[in-house]
This record gives sequence, structure tokens and C-alpha cells, in this order.
Amino acid sequence: MLPQTDFITALFNVHPDEIESLETFKQESTFHTHIRLKLKKLTCPYCSESTISHGQKERIIHHPNLIDFDGVIHYYARRYICKDCQRTFFETNPFSFSGFNNSYALMDRVMKQLGDLDLSFKRIAEDNHISITTVQSYLDSYVFIPMPSLPENLGIDELHSTMAYYDSAYLCILIDNENRYPIDILNSRSKHHLNKHFSQYSKEQRDNVKFVTIDMWEPYKDVALTQFKNCKVAVDPFHVVKNLSFAFTKIRISIMNQCVYNSDAYYLLKRWHILLDKKDKDLDDEPSYNQHFHRKLTKRQLCEMIFSISDKLLDAFNLKTAYQFFNDNATYENAGPWLDQLIHRFQLSGNVEYNEFTRMLIYWREEIINSFQRPHNDHKQSNALAENVNSQLRAYLALIRGSQNFTRFRKRVLYALNPKIFYAISGRITSDKRTQSSKKKEKDF
Repeated sequence: MLPQTDFITALFNVHPDEIESLETFKQESTFHTHIRLKLKKLTCPYCSESTISHGQKERIIHHPNLIDFDGVIHYYARRYICKDCQRTFFETNPFSFSGFNNSYALMDRVMKQLGDLDLSFKRIAEDNHISITTVQSYLDSYVFIPMPSLPENLGIDELHSTMAYYDSAYLCILIDNENRYPIDILNSRSKHHLNKHFSQYSKEQRDNVKFVTIDMWEPYKDVALTQFKNCKVAVDPFHVVKNLSFAFTKIRISIMNQCVYNSDAYYLLKRWHILLDKKDKDLDDEPSYNQHFHRKLTKRQLCEMIFSISDKLLDAFNLKTAYQFFNDNATYENAGPWLDQLIHRFQLSGNVEYNEFTRMLIYWREEIINSFQRPHNDHKQSNALAENVNSQLRAYLALIRGSQNFTRFRKRVLYALNPKIFYAISGRITSDKRTQSSKKKEKDF
């Protein structure tokens, strides 16, 4: 059981020995607490002479420290007067900053809740019985984002957003792939904007970047090779496989459209194409009744029936499986010759739908091979962490419903996801609210 002394200290930020009187009563959904502190022997802050008590003044401080209840502290602050210079001053306020209507405890709780991207500004405001503007002003005032250092292993990805500058429809997300957290968010992924951003760093800092992982957006590659002279650029393996799957899907649909509607072949390619994405070991051998064929069939049997439809489809599937096996099992040492063999197989396949993918393998050959390096914790080079961050940001963008304040968005996201960003509560309030002049600067960038 929590001692009463500790409870009072935790609730009001004062020790019980300092309290002269404490009365609390409930009025509807609000707790009112009337507090007077004991008389102290204080010296004058102006001349250091002794002082005497000179009345009290009631201060109202918002302090909802109980869940589902509002709270108000009626603090009767003692005024002191200097016997020598006759100047007056108030005792130190233990509940809040001078001139503030909200308590330290309330501000601290708001800042902790701002670290959870699942909570909207509105939800935090309602939980603490304050306005949305107040919540936003605390974020604006108490979180400072310093210029981050460049990591040795940098990931670059993008996120579609209307907050991007006019020259881009995407925000750019910069990730520390070694320590696994976002280091910055830029409001454009354009080549000019990225070069300008990275040029702020010294040559020594940029030369420290050894790996840059990207999707297949060519300006990222150009910027990386321009700015980071010692880096190796790697493309995210997921994006390569995604392009392969897209090309294979075009082959399947092309063959399906040549089949008679609702025929066995059409049914199999339309209804059971998901089996073509499974590995052989994952196919279920338990038979189940199939209404189309009026008999029990296993997933493996259905898959064999699909392959019997077309030799072209079987060849395309074998090529896709071969690349996926390469993607899962190749090492940096054997990736080069293994990839060259696969490129040759794709070129000889005769599947025109694979032509674009084959050209992509040739163009990005070096970057694909670089993705098999494992510089940290035996992890391949990939943008998997960036994709995870993007999914959180997309959910947060949906939560804030089209907000256009990029400065506030960037500050909250980095505060929530970067463990090196902290908050510091002070008596100074600033605002990152977008003004007409800031909107014009974005437009004229």
C-alpha cells in the first residue's frame, strides 16, 4: 500500500511537511484541491535582507491527475515583503511555471502520450481535459530535433503525402539501418532537395557512410554516388521480387484471358492462382471437396493441374522460383555469377512479359549483388525497417486526417520513433503553426 506521504508527493509535487492546509472536494466531474503552504523564512531576492509575509493570492492551476476526472488546484501563494527595500515577491510555485495554468505533472503526461503515434492530438486533449492547441504547443515547445549524424548504413525510402513540397509528391524517410530507427524526414525526395540536404554535412561525415540501401528510384542512386564517395549502393530485395511477381502475374492473366470463360483452366487460374505464390513445402496434402470438380483434391493436385494448362506458365513459374531461391540463398561471394546465369535464363525464356524485369536485373546488377552483404548482425541489406516505419507513418497520416503542418508532423514522428530524441519541459512556449509566410516559402522553394 502506498503511504499517504508518498501519495501526496506524487500527486501534487510537494512534500506533506510543506503543506499548511489541504482540502479536496468533488464537484460534478472535477476535483477541487485547496492548498496553502507553510510560512517560510525567505530572504529578499533583490537585496538579500529578511522578509515577512504580506498576504496571499489565489492561483488556479489545471491538474487532472486522476483518470476520467478533471482537476483544479486552488493554490494560495504567499506574498512576501522585504523589510529593507519594501519590494514584494511570491514564494516559489511548486505546481507549475509562473504564468502557466497547467501543472508540471499535466505537461509531463501530455509529453509522454505524444510519444504514442496511435493517439491523436484530439484524444490526448480529451484525456487531459485541455485544448488541442495546448497539446500542439507543448509538442512545438518542448521537443527539439537536432541535426542528426549520418549513419554508416543509411536507408532511403519515400512516403506519399500532400505535405511534400510542390516539386515532389513524396516525403523522404532516412533510416539508420544499423541502429534501426529513423533519423530524419525530408519534405521532398527530389534529387535537388536531397543533394542540398546532404551537402550540409562535412566531407568527413559523408565519407563515413559505407552502405546506402534504396528502392529502384534512380535519383537516390545518383545522390548516393555523388554525396557518399565511399559507399556501396544496394537495392532492396523486396522491390526486386515485387517486380518479378508483377511480371509473372501478367503472364498468368494473359494465359487466363485466352481460356474459355468458366472453363476448368479459367477457374484454376482465376480461383487458385494464390497457390503459385506458395513454396512446395507449404502446399497442404490434406484433400478437401472442390465444388467445381465435384471431388476431393489436395492443394498440391490443384497446383499440378494449373501447371498442365500451359508450358509457358510452367516455364515462367520455374524462372520465378529460381530467382526467389537465389534471393533467399545467395551470398555476396557467389551472387555475381549466379545472377548472371539467371539473367541468361530470363533472356532465353521467350516470355516478353519478363523483358522489362530482365532489363532491370541488368541495369541494377551491381546494386542487387551489394544487397547480399551482411555488415550488421548477419542481416542482408534491405529497406525492411524503412517499410515498417512507413506503415506506421501511413497509419499516423490517416489518424491526423490530412494535416498539412510538416514541421509538426516531422517533430512528432521523430520524437516517437527515434530513441535519441527527448523532451525538456520549460516555461517558454513557441509555436510551429503554419503561417501565410511559411506557406509561401514552401511554395517558392
